Amino acid sequence: MNTAIRAHEAHSAHSRARELDSELRSCVRQQIALDARIAVLLAELQQGKLWRQLNCTSLTDYGRKFLGYSSSKTSDLLQIGQRDDLPELLAAMEEGALGYKAALEVARVATPDDVEEWIQEAKDLRLAELRAKARGEELKERVVLDFLGDQFRAFDSGIEFVRKGSDLWDRAEIVAFVFEDFLQRHASGGSAEEQGEGESENDSRAPRNERFRVHLDVCAECGSASQQTSRGPVAVSPAELEQRACDVEVLDLREGPAGRVTRTIPNRVRNYVWGRDRGTCQVPGCDLRGGVEIHHLDLWWRGHEPERMLVLCDEHHEQVHLGLLQIWTGEDGVKRFGSTDGLALGSAGDRRRIPLRGNLPPGGQPGLPLGGDLGELAVA
Repeated sequence: MNTAIRAHEAHSAHSRARELDSELRSCVRQQIALDARIAVLLAELQQGKLWRQLNCTSLTDYGRKFLGYSSSKTSDLLQIGQRDDLPELLAAMEEGALGYKAALEVARVATPDDVEEWIQEAKDLRLAELRAKARGEELKERVVLDFLGDQFRAFDSGIEFVRKGSDLWDRAEIVAFVFEDFLQRHASGGSAEEQGEGESENDSRAPRNERFRVHLDVCAECGSASQQTSRGPVAVSPAELEQRACDVEVLDLREGPAGRVTRTIPNRVRNYVWGRDRGTCQVPGCDLRGGVEIHHLDLWWRGHEPERMLVLCDEHHEQVHLGLLQIWTGEDGVKRFGSTDGLALGSAGDRRRIPLRGNLPPGGQPGLPLGGDLGELAVA
């Protein structure tokens, strides 16, 4: 039941986080729209030097005294407001689509003929890139690696491993090498539909690429976990620790007979589960083969039966342990998936997601995810 409570709390926290995110984004859009209006008012105040009527020595003096602005912010907004020949620029700000710093760069270089192109550039480029382009500088190639938390730490561990093993490569070469290996293990699988339905010897054997290993330190007394990275120790959340514990090698470093090495999934069982699920995420409509993991439907030390396990992609695996995606076994023995808002998504391995409000766990109680007793749901 403790696991069920954590799942319910995780769902509540996730919902609240989305509410806060939505409200904050709305506030930012409103603030940008206010900046556009302030820019216009400052331009009018400057045009007739009306700040003199307010006992100020300059517009920047007015901004400092009454608006709390630095002289640079007042000057920046003034430049935007003075471009009354670019109504499209102010319109973009009023919609909340363009912050004042990006709008300033557009105001400095745009003409009525090309303002739309510059506004689009401002939306597509980072501020530093926009400034460089406005100065006529050639933009450098830029690659953004967007990782989940555990993926980044695996990537970071690989970089440290290679860096310590060779003094001949610079950091860019190390990153390129590790990223290529990371892609081969996490992104090259694609989906089952993209790769075709043909069986291969790789379908029945789980890959065990151990070139880079991620090491987590877990306190035997309190259960808290951390990972040592190039930036020092990083705390690992309980949900992520549970996710990692589904398929790991546990090294018990306590002295005496307690110390031992244990695999949460024996290789024989891992290969069986991998072959049964064909190395494909079992969430309905997903069928990814790259970056997939084996998930324990309940706590791993309760047993290694294949019926307790299934293959999930890392994103859906994380959602399960955060309590955002539920799995249960029906009376017919088929594993089914559902969201925490009560929507049944289908059975394991379904090619298409079927959002029908059926096949929910029996004995439902109002107000609980999936309309069922959380204590009976299989969340590790």
